[in-house]
Amino acid sequence: MKKTMPQHNLPNSFQLESGQSLLGASLYYEILGEISENKEVVWVCHAFTGSATVKDWWASLFVENGGFIDLNQHVVICANLLGSCYGSTGPESLNPHTAEIYGDEFPIITNRDAVRAFIELRIALNIPKIHFLIGGSLGGQQALEWSIMEPEVIVNQILVASNAKHSAWGIAFNELQRQAIELGEKSDVEDQQKSLSLARSIAMLSYRSYSDFERNQNGKAENGDWRVSSYLKYQGKKFNGRFSIKSYNILSKMMDSHNVADGRGGKLAEVLKSVKVKTLCIGIDSDNLFPLDEQIFISEHIPNAKLEVIKSSKGHDAFLIEGNLISKFINKQLSNTLYEET
Repeated sequence: MKKTMPQHNLPNSFQLESGQSLLGASLYYEILGEISENKEVVWVCHAFTGSATVKDWWASLFVENGGFIDLNQHVVICANLLGSCYGSTGPESLNPHTAEIYGDEFPIITNRDAVRAFIELRIALNIPKIHFLIGGSLGGQQALEWSIMEPEVIVNQILVASNAKHSAWGIAFNELQRQAIELGEKSDVEDQQKSLSLARSIAMLSYRSYSDFERNQNGKAENGDWRVSSYLKYQGKKFNGRFSIKSYNILSKMMDSHNVADGRGGKLAEVLKSVKVKTLCIGIDSDNLFPLDEQIFISEHIPNAKLEVIKSSKGHDAFLIEGNLISKFINKQLSNTLYEET
């Protein structure tokens, strides 16, 4: 197995939907396996705080862990998002205009911008077809956007715990997290970390479910604190040092602006009806952040789309936990596309 994590340089002046441009921007990406005519391409769009290293956070999708991805048959590609803090150009990068860190000057990035950067990478890698485009949550938003932008390239898309337009409910959670960050953003490092911890704790309320909290976080801990309080504090502190405050702001706004009907001259249902890509929607029955109704809506409006449901008490986070079940759904609903294409 050949593993590389090179940097792909985007066009020197990469134009954004906002009208601004990024100079000298690049994507950090990973390839698992070797690109070959005899292998199916699996392109993974990572989630909000994910990275290009798929095996670090979605290991259950791989055959050695009971998943569908077999590097004898597949090559896996995943690029870190523009605006993230895991290698691609983001707020912590150097701004060529000023020779200083972007910080608050980093421009707004949309899902469409992110996908256009992925397309630049796809072309550079000389990949004519993506046999399985898979994304969960924010990554699912980007996969759907990509299937509309390049329908002739994507053979199958798997949208896990995602939506066609971000909801007012989802935006509200993100807004509270940004407000928490703002409390410490202009303070010292310790207060900044506390504010990021609080934002992450708020996020955990949307990532898990009522039944999961009742089952696992009920009652008091040994120190006398409520178990759920200790849990949220632990999750917040664990996040410190792992992610950038500035990237958190940029990517949460990216998620909020998601609407595949924007600029396409039609209602959301009409735009989905124009999708030509073979689609598998996977929802989670306990998901509070991307409720099952959102995946049902996509599957009912994309022609011939299939819907599968993960039954789990883990809420939205089940999409990361249930890679084996996701793989079973993929094997059940999507045939061997490589040999259909050749």
